[in-house]
Amino acid sequence: MCIIAVSKKGIRQPTLDQLRTMYDNNPDGAGYMYAKDGLVHIHKGFMTWQDFEREIKAKAFTADDPVVYHFRISTQAGVRPTMTHPFPLTDDLELCEALDLTAPVGLAHNGIIHMTSFTKEVRYSDTAYFIAWYMTKLIREHEDVTDPSVNDMIEVLTNSKWAIMDGLTGEIATVGKFENKKGLLFSNSTYQKLVKTTIKAPLKWNWEDYYYGDYGVPYHYGTKK
Repeated sequence: MCIIAVSKKGIRQPTLDQLRTMYDNNPDGAGYMYAKDGLVHIHKGFMTWQDFEREIKAKAFTADDPVVYHFRISTQAGVRPTMTHPFPLTDDLELCEALDLTAPVGLAHNGIIHMTSFTKEVRYSDTAYFIAWYMTKLIREHEDVTDPSVNDMIEVLTNSKWAIMDGLTGEIATVGKFENKKGLLFSNSTYQKLVKTTIKAPLKWNWEDYYYGDYGVPYHYGTKK
């Protein structure tokens, strides 16, 4: 499933408790990116909460910093630091594996891209392939990052959610529907703690908000229902 959390300039950062909850619910590695000095700074490959917490505390981001956080659940290429997010906008797949780098544009993804999903792939994720093969053809200029027509095309092609950061301006475009919690944007509900729930007919819910644990016991992200 994964989750993206977005703090645009002027918006507070997620609390450590929120970050820990997102990590616990999406435990296959974490990363973040921020804009500074005309570039996107990407740091990823944090495979334990302790490492990620230490890093975020050291950065001490404030509301003045535009930051995107990503927590992964692997769907392709296994649980590997190199396939955590964010990624740079590049057609070089090997560069997508870098854990610490700067780039003009950075991206984080939540979803499964069927057109770049390969069941036997062990090195690169569907996200990395899509960025290298397609996204570089959609985003060619800085203005494309926030162009509604470009973002609409990305959503149509991937049926996914994205956060795209422009290093030059610090702007962050979101693709797909995000939850807005006092200005903080979340790509799904896994920023909330997992609680057991009782499902009653009629069955009407957002599938992304539910998780089935052992023996099919349903859980819900957020308050008990």
